[in-house]
Amino acid sequence: MSTLTQEQIDELSRIMDARWESEMNEIRAVVERARDDRRQAALLGRPADRLDEALREIAQEAPYAIVRQNVQDVQDIEGARQRIAAGTYGICIDCGGDIGYERLLAYPTAKRCIRCQREHERRRAGG
Repeated sequence: MSTLTQEQIDELSRIMDARWESEMNEIRAVVERARDDRRQAALLGRPADRLDEALREIAQEAPYAIVRQNVQDVQDIEGARQRIAAGTYGICIDCGGDIGYERLLAYPTAKRCIRCQREHERRRAGG
């Protein structure tokens, strides 16, 4: 069982709600820019020069990497909300220990305590 108080959970929920709204606004903005770029390309035609085309493709891919990260953040927030509803928020998914309030303030969607997160990252790095 988590040692978080209801007040702490409420504060962390407010932080996540603000982050969720920010991430969704960024996703919407990138999608709208992509629509505008496609409309402009349809009106102007494709660039004839291969360098211009390559630069354009790079410029178009960069926002999608940002969107992928924003989508991951939104999914992490939804996962944290589910853990709150299930009563498992603040409990490490690996060792079952508490995830410290300070860690959750810095990273409200954390699923692991700092010790288990370091071990998880070490394993993923192949070490």
